[in-house]
Amino acid sequence: RSRQVGARLAAGLQAIAARHKAIVDVRAAGAMVAMELAKNGDPRQPDADLTGRIVKEAARRGLILLTCGSYGNVIRVLVPLTASDALLDEGLAIIGACFDALN
Repeated sequence: RSRQVGARLAAGLQAIAARHKAIVDVRAAGAMVAMELAKNGDPRQPDADLTGRIVKEAARRGLILLTCGSYGNVIRVLVPLTASDALLDEGLAIIGACFDALN
């Protein structure tokens, strides 16, 4: 189930990344998935400000996300393995809406 959750989340985040150049990397280790944000799509310019705004907006919409990374520009997603695919899709929709609204 860990691989299934990770693959679903990674695919959903990659679809969001295709629309938003601020997402410069999506990576997964089992069900733990992360996306790295940078200014102007340049990985050498970490965007901690946008990361914080996305996390704050997601919380306002009912989704708790974690920031991490040496520069505070990574959003980490780790959901319970018992979460349904519908719940994963709902979370991805919230993340996508946050990027659409803020970026």
